[in-house]
Amino acid sequence: MRNYKFKIVEKNQTNLFTAAKVCFIILLSHSFCTLHAQKQKKIKFEGRCGYFYQSIEHIHKVIGREVVFYDFKPGEVVASIGAQCCNWEAALAAVTDSVLFYLEDIDSIKFTKEQTAFAWNYYATLRGRPMTSNYKMILGDEKSTSLPENVFDKILIINSFHEFTFPTEMLADIKKKLKPGGILYIDEALPKRQGQLHGICNMPMLSSDQMIQLFSKNGFEYVDGLDFNYRQKNPVRKIFAFKIKE
Repeated sequence: MRNYKFKIVEKNQTNLFTAAKVCFIILLSHSFCTLHAQKQKKIKFEGRCGYFYQSIEHIHKVIGREVVFYDFKPGEVVASIGAQCCNWEAALAAVTDSVLFYLEDIDSIKFTKEQTAFAWNYYATLRGRPMTSNYKMILGDEKSTSLPENVFDKILIINSFHEFTFPTEMLADIKKKLKPGGILYIDEALPKRQGQLHGICNMPMLSSDQMIQLFSKNGFEYVDGLDFNYRQKNPVRKIFAFKIKE
């Protein structure tokens, strides 16, 4: 689950870039007539999972605040749990240099080598040069990420935490994966009223206070947050930043 209603395989991307550039120019020229490709709209490619930005400038315009908040630095190792289509992570990689992304999901249908390579190569084409941030793909399960331990500077869970069947077990697993001082980022939609269900998956939504209490109960300390109001009085989405309690 990645699109808000409100709107071990290692790759070296350099070898794919030249051929991909030609293919994507042809693909894009045919796609704009049949897909949702109006100005400043995200693109949906037929047969591909997720939505894509039209340009590097489009990425900065739409998710610039997130990019600044995550503050990726060259040499960091970052995991994204629930990556599925990997389109979001590829967009982040397009505006980030020399970060190694571990992409994790439990969905072997949409979470494929072909889908991830498509996303990475699409954004390499927009950059006009090869991506310097690479990736590894990890297939987890409902209780374990299967990620390596004590490796990650940052771990992201983008619009997926509310779908966790075993959140306690997953948080215990995630604690083992972060380096000392590492940050866990949880990006979630917030309910407008108590008991509200997510508009796409029908799963219960947690308020900001409930999220902080749940993570505190499971050994995490809230250190920062980024609110999104979308012209409404109260935040309707938030990125929470947590550290492991000392």
